[in-house]
Amino acid sequence: MTQSFSQNYQHIIFSTKDRNKWIDESWADDLYGYIGGILGRIGCKMLRAGGTSDHIHLLSIIDKNRTIPDVIRTIKSSSTTWVRNNIKNRKNFAWQTGYAAFSLGKSQIPRAERYIKNQRNHHKKNDYKDELRKFLDKYGLNYDEKYLWK
Repeated sequence: MTQSFSQNYQHIIFSTKDRNKWIDESWADDLYGYIGGILGRIGCKMLRAGGTSDHIHLLSIIDKNRTIPDVIRTIKSSSTTWVRNNIKNRKNFAWQTGYAAFSLGKSQIPRAERYIKNQRNHHKKNDYKDELRKFLDKYGLNYDEKYLWK
């Protein structure tokens, strides 16, 4: 084969540092749009973004030449700078160090899009910690609770 092909759908979740409620609904869509632009510039594609005041979900296609840690590092670094420079009273904005990324098959995309789209309603009943534990358990990932929230 003379070409390389890849279809890497990722559901990525990460929080603001210390889960501070820094993301306001009034500018969240601008943040998601900016992140979509970041992804586009590095050859990836954002399919859906959503979240609440303390975390975000991204449904993305990751380019075959990129690693997930590099993509997330680029998103966090660039979006942190954007928030600090463009949003009033957010000079100390930061993302948490870690992240969760789950690979999806194409048939799972519509359900993931709905889930991400409805984050604000979902979190009226469920907090971020419970949501993340649920994902980690669903995907069979081992974790130590004492390191999960730092």
